[in-house]
Amino acid sequence: MIKRLLYLLPLTFAAPAIAQAQVSAPLQQSIPQGNARITGTVLDANTKAAVEFATVALLDATTGKVLNGTIVDEKGNFILDKLTAGKYKLQVSFLGYQQKVVDEVILASDKGEVKVDVITLTPDAKQLKEVVITGQKPLIEEKVDRLVYNADQDISTKGGTAADVLRNVPMLTVDGDGNVQMRGSSNIMVLINNRPSSIMAGSVADAVRQIPADVIKSVEVITSPSAKYDAEGTAGVINIITKKNTLQGVTGGGYITPGNVSTIGNANLNYRQKQFGINSSIGTNQFYNNGTTLLERLSYVNNTLLRQSGKTRNRSGFINPALGFDVDLNERNSLGGGVRFNSGYNYVKNDQQVTESRAGDLLSESDVDVVSKSNSLGYDLNLDYLRTFKKPQQEFSILTLYSKFNADNQANQDAFNEDGQLTYLQRNLNESQNEELTLQTDYIHPFENKTMLELGAKTIQRFASSDVSYFSEFPQSDRILASDNIFSYNQDVYAGYFTYGFQVKKKLNVKVGARYEQTAINADFKTQKNAFETDYENLIPSVALSYTLKEKHTFRANYTQRIQRPQLFFLNPYEEAVSPNVIQKGNPELDPELTDLYDLSYGTYNNIVSFNLGLFARITDNAITTDPFLRNDTTVITFQNIARNTTYGVNVYGSVKPKKGWTVNSNVNLYHASLNGNNLSNSGWMYNINSSTSIELGKGWVTRFNGSFNSRRVTLQGKMASFYYHNMTLRKEILNKRGGIGINLANPFMKGTRVRNDLQTATFEQMERNINFTRGIRGTLEFRFGKLEQNKAPRRAKKSISNDDALRGQ
Repeated sequence: MIKRLLYLLPLTFAAPAIAQAQVSAPLQQSIPQGNARITGTVLDANTKAAVEFATVALLDATTGKVLNGTIVDEKGNFILDKLTAGKYKLQVSFLGYQQKVVDEVILASDKGEVKVDVITLTPDAKQLKEVVITGQKPLIEEKVDRLVYNADQDISTKGGTAADVLRNVPMLTVDGDGNVQMRGSSNIMVLINNRPSSIMAGSVADAVRQIPADVIKSVEVITSPSAKYDAEGTAGVINIITKKNTLQGVTGGGYITPGNVSTIGNANLNYRQKQFGINSSIGTNQFYNNGTTLLERLSYVNNTLLRQSGKTRNRSGFINPALGFDVDLNERNSLGGGVRFNSGYNYVKNDQQVTESRAGDLLSESDVDVVSKSNSLGYDLNLDYLRTFKKPQQEFSILTLYSKFNADNQANQDAFNEDGQLTYLQRNLNESQNEELTLQTDYIHPFENKTMLELGAKTIQRFASSDVSYFSEFPQSDRILASDNIFSYNQDVYAGYFTYGFQVKKKLNVKVGARYEQTAINADFKTQKNAFETDYENLIPSVALSYTLKEKHTFRANYTQRIQRPQLFFLNPYEEAVSPNVIQKGNPELDPELTDLYDLSYGTYNNIVSFNLGLFARITDNAITTDPFLRNDTTVITFQNIARNTTYGVNVYGSVKPKKGWTVNSNVNLYHASLNGNNLSNSGWMYNINSSTSIELGKGWVTRFNGSFNSRRVTLQGKMASFYYHNMTLRKEILNKRGGIGINLANPFMKGTRVRNDLQTATFEQMERNINFTRGIRGTLEFRFGKLEQNKAPRRAKKSISNDDALRGQ
């Protein structure tokens, strides 16, 4: 463990040390503080679209010195506040536009306000000859209700998957199998472009392996979602924002990253002309993974020791085509939509040697071959309408989404005795599907003095089904067992919400809200109609406070309740053979979890240092946890509402730029979990450390190193061992910044990732030791093309559905 920490300690402690030395560096010239302010709007001179992220600098009208500054928001608006009376100039600039200066901006008093005329920027013709992509954003941004990780600024994930991206995001943890946790909890909701996706219906771990890292623009971490969001996801919401070309004309690009453990490729083609745009993409991922497994289980019932060991071989692949469009019908009305497909396969071969003994005497010995196969196909269809009004920020939207995901799973087991004779044969087949239809409408109404009212209604109609068949044969005894069953599950959710936001003395921002949800559930089996039927109601409050001091220090306090409905992974009674003598199955009678979530945070930043400190507490009743039991000689892992989970902890994030072109980031999560239920209890402290550093070497060369260490985790009936990883990347821009080449080394200093799980129940204890060979090397070749006619695209609909209400499997 000490050796592993040595890789991370230099990065972990570099950020706070350098931050302490640099935090006092001034950003701008110090000026007296007042209550006056200057507001305005920045638009494209040709399209009249907002020039978001344009820089507005406040200059002294006499000396020309920079006194203050801000960034234009996505609506084109900006605010310069806390100013004193005086004469000023505004200097407005953005990449690809001619700079513009507004003279004679006069504030008559310390409490006055000046709204300048609309500022229009003219595209710079010299910048419009080719597509130029230049990083402008920091790696981490803090916003009022979320933390934003700008993945397109992180070169270390080039050629990887979404799992590689999420490993670098503050407050998140991803293990070697792709299982995602936020502040120690896996009860999260993962969205893609503010929408649920059919690929998340089965398993989040599988889904994040399907999404190429290079199509991800940013990742939003929302730890305390407001009433506007669905009331589910007890730990919070992760929103993956993909890149969407907004440039005029025809543009596109692609990349390929061959490697020894994975090969990933992606291509995109986009067209935009005035108010109409089409974007398309297709990606493929191929994975090759080998490993070893060891399981030992001691039964207290008959005092027998079961031992199985062997090798695994995993091959999987995915393909993800997508097509979307958006159109401005007129100045106030816009329409957008699209379709995204996802198709994949997974093949796992597990050859095991199984022995059973008692007091050192061998009772039986056999070889067991396990083969698991799965094929999946899913798609998402969406159509969204947005209506804006003359009054800024006032808007009305109608959103629709239809998702479907089908999967065929097969698990085969063949057991042979020491003489090579077939003694046992098992075939498990399962055809499952998950279907969702969502309708949502939202209205936003702004009032004076930064007061905002949001109202909305939503319905989600879900249908899940599973068609299962079992076949077992014992050739030596001429015994055959066979059965089949059909499971169907309907869940209808109806919801309405409101939020009201206002300011107190221009420093304290308050947002309160409430969400009402009604859920109706019905489940059937082939052998039992109306197996169970229930409905329940929830009223979910939310309160958010934000206080900003001297523009650089922000304090936040949040409280909300969350519920977590189990999804198909937890409900499906299909018995999947994970390995010899280990079966996993769902429980269709699970109830939802209910969590109280408290969050306190402090953040500060300047052009050199960013720092965030967060305290949190989660109290979950009716928590869903694994409930393993023995059936004959087989461990059956299922799920029950048998736990109460109390978790509290602290998250610290720091980012520093010691010098131009050098960035150091470090993130530490420390939390304590207390689990109680079913006459069992367990508790303990856990932590994880993520650190990275990137250096621009000049002439287009950039290098990056990142690593993570995760401590052991406690479960209700045992513990999971620690794990760590590290990653090194070297990249160079080529073709006049239209392309790039690179090389990435994954875990070059260790052979594989070790996974250790210990489990103890009233009837048995079990130890599991697995190794996944994750040492890898991959190259990257990427390119971009296109010619611009305008640098800024017209306004388009940005509203979208976000179903964050279901507990998916990991």
